[in-house]
Amino acid sequence: MIKTKCPASCGELFQGYMDGKSSLISYPIDIFSTVTLKEGIPKEKTYPKAYEGVKKTLEYFGYNSSLYKDINLNINSDIPIAKGMASSTADLAATILATSKYMGKNISEEEIGKIAVKVEPTDSSIFKDITLFDYLNGNLIKKYNAKLNLKVLCLEGRGIIDTINFNKLSSNTSKRKNEAKYKKAFAFVEKGLKENDMKILAKGSSLSAFINQKLLFKDDLDKIYTLSIKCKAYGINTAHSGTVTGILYDEKIFDKEKFLYEFKNIASFNEYKRSKEYKIINGGPRLLEE
Repeated sequence: MIKTKCPASCGELFQGYMDGKSSLISYPIDIFSTVTLKEGIPKEKTYPKAYEGVKKTLEYFGYNSSLYKDINLNINSDIPIAKGMASSTADLAATILATSKYMGKNISEEEIGKIAVKVEPTDSSIFKDITLFDYLNGNLIKKYNAKLNLKVLCLEGRGIIDTINFNKLSSNTSKRKNEAKYKKAFAFVEKGLKENDMKILAKGSSLSAFINQKLLFKDDLDKIYTLSIKCKAYGINTAHSGTVTGILYDEKIFDKEKFLYEFKNIASFNEYKRSKEYKIINGGPRLLEE
């Protein structure tokens, strides 16, 4: 039996189109998908994306993908599904690592990314470090030696978004029109990462969130942002292909109680299912048992 797990994310600090690439920077939080792999009858109908990941991993190492018929997967995940919290990415990355260990192979983060994007667009939470990642083609663009000195209050919107269909429908023409804005948002995010300045980082992530309103609108995002600043948060970020919004803050400064109390007066409050605080942690799938 092999057991692995991989963390979720609460949306992205940045997502956009720059220099011919669709790229993003997501960040991992302390909620996980745990995969148990053992020999047995496959549950292909229960976990179709994960089994596609098994097949792609087998093919990557030169094996016949039909060997998946000997693999039994069980996935236990606490991550809300189809909200933009990288639930599928976490399932996939943990499954790819487990499959490689099952075959007696070592695998790098970059290789996991290359395999995962063959199944669906993939978040950069598969990397231990904060990473700029081409989420459609699986290319690692840049890693940052940065520690995010903040926490996140994740506002989970109602409804669900199918990431694969959303990315198919998102117009590259529309993305190209906003390229200058994307580059501006990215410049702030990157500066914040390099200088360990969470205020500048959140300025970029907030800008990225508002640019994305044209692609996936979130009700009263401007009110949520204004309230977050009023309560001394750094700013916001969103899931660019999901329904969550993150409030980025220093717990020593942010007035969380005031924010949650006044948030109830925002017109779109009923559009948000729940809120939950998360810690930001190191990313990437990890082996639990072998």
